[in-house]
Amino acid sequence: MASDNETGRQDTSVSSSNAFSEPAAETLERLEFDERDRRLLLKQLDSDEHVQYVLRGRLMDFESNDDDRKQREESRTRKVASHGRDLLTVVTGQRLLVVVQRNSPADHEYHSIPSTDVERVTLETANGNQRLVVQGASRYYIDVSRSPTDVASAACTQFRQQIGAQPAGDQPVDDPLETLERLGTLVEQGHLTEQEFEAKKRELLDRI
Repeated sequence: MASDNETGRQDTSVSSSNAFSEPAAETLERLEFDERDRRLLLKQLDSDEHVQYVLRGRLMDFESNDDDRKQREESRTRKVASHGRDLLTVVTGQRLLVVVQRNSPADHEYHSIPSTDVERVTLETANGNQRLVVQGASRYYIDVSRSPTDVASAACTQFRQQIGAQPAGDQPVDDPLETLERLGTLVEQGHLTEQEFEAKKRELLDRI
């Protein structure tokens, strides 16, 4: 199984009824990946690892899970898929596997986030775009905006159940400063306008 530091294209979900009854090779056969991409991805999966969802986006940011916001910002790293390719978030019964696709499949990057390392996962939506926010040993902000919202939501719920997290409605309210920071990132990515950011900023500052 690939580690976090180790170094196809269709909105896809696999129903939970099938996800636990088919090995990875059989499941991926139905996902219409490029053959080379499929072979490379299979090498990253255990033989009995079941693919439940495959989400598509463009980029991922990850950082340390330090309480100090400045420390987190200094540790932040961004991974962006090559033009015309997708960043894939593969949800399996054991983990999230993020595939940063490059123009050459041999240059793809694979980042594994075991469910045992995750404390919380949420789906954020702003200005029609969405991303998974995964917190645990590190913090990940994974763009999944190239997948339908209902598919991304179902994948998030499935993974939340795997880690034994509370339902979204029972989770603690986000810290306003952290939310403001994430909104700033969405502005940088072009997912949120300056006007929308300023309006949300005033609302969040009123809560502090």
